[in-house]
Amino acid sequence: MTEFLRLKKSNCKNCYKCIRHCPVKSIRFSGNQAHIVAEECILCGQCFVVCPQNAKEIYDDTEKLKVILSGDAPVVASIAPSFTANYDNASIASMEKALKQLGFDAVEETAIGATIVKKQYENIVSDGMQDVIITSCCHSVNLMIRKYFPEAIRYLARVISPMHAHCLDIKKRYENAKTVFIGPCISKKAEAENCNGAVDCVLTFEELSKLFKANSIELEPIPDNNNNSRARFFPTSGGILKSMDCSSKDYKYLSIDGLKNCISALKDVISGNLSKCFIEMSACSGSCVGGPVMDKNHRSPVRDYLAVAGYAGNTRQKKL
Repeated sequence: MTEFLRLKKSNCKNCYKCIRHCPVKSIRFSGNQAHIVAEECILCGQCFVVCPQNAKEIYDDTEKLKVILSGDAPVVASIAPSFTANYDNASIASMEKALKQLGFDAVEETAIGATIVKKQYENIVSDGMQDVIITSCCHSVNLMIRKYFPEAIRYLARVISPMHAHCLDIKKRYENAKTVFIGPCISKKAEAENCNGAVDCVLTFEELSKLFKANSIELEPIPDNNNNSRARFFPTSGGILKSMDCSSKDYKYLSIDGLKNCISALKDVISGNLSKCFIEMSACSGSCVGGPVMDKNHRSPVRDYLAVAGYAGNTRQKKL
């Protein structure tokens, strides 16, 4: 099993911060070192964020990307909408120009996959057969439910993530294409292994920023000429609900972010305290714009939300 998050033992200074902040207590301390128990970890990345010694190391897919780019197949990037919060004044046109300099053939927003996914959620709500519906976009939430709250598995929507949906869509449109998802999340690396070949590689924003720097590529503030899209709200707290038609009065619509709040909600669901609810869950506070591998100088939830909101605009995405 691939270790997506591991400890650089020489850097550990025994401060216990990672142990105190791990929401599922999957870190042990022995031999004067902290150890991540991979089988128990949900890859939320909180230990990575709080570690003052930079002792946590994320599995790096940069070399894998280089191999993919050196091949003959077209390589298409699926970039998470949160890029607008991570890269100041960048548009999808800015990202496209920069990524093509790295060797990508095409660049698209994962918001395309989000539109596919939100329609499936709307269908489940319209059907009305599932009492409590928990969104399945956040892989860390999915892992936590499967490992720690198996009684709640039946409430998870049987819907793939926007990353998975978009990469499948890309492969339908581009013959023999290789897909590369780029975003602020560690757990997407693990999710990609379970996508049956739909996602060929996952890069974090930190990995991408290092590639830009190594290749002397600077993002240009190119205006966005694409249609505004409500699906671009997906990486913000309540973003799924903002993109959906929530007119059905049969359900209550809830948005919950941060693992502590998600755990409390799951306990309520299992205890039968909630019914006829559509629950949007995200492991990170503020949702994906609060992801563990946003660049470290982008840790302002309000400013990051406003960046995404401004880019999303006020119109709903057109039907695909």
